[in-house]
Amino acid sequence: MSDPKTFDALSAIVFVVGLYEGLIPFIAKLFDADPALSVPSRMDAPAWWIVAGLVLLVAIVLLERIDRAKRRAVRA
Repeated sequence: MSDPKTFDALSAIVFVVGLYEGLIPFIAKLFDADPALSVPSRMDAPAWWIVAGLVLLVAIVLLERIDRAKRRAVRA
């Protein structure tokens, strides 16, 4: 996995999942919308906060770790 394009593709997947499952539920609840594929948007009040927040947090951590791994792979 030393190809930078592989890291970029992985970053894109993590970003989209983090955005759609982590950030979009907060925006959807704010505007009273119902995104079609967002799982946390369909949950009850305390659960969706926890799930969306955790997904957002995990996505941020994974993006940082993928970026570090990409920099190490490119340097080597």
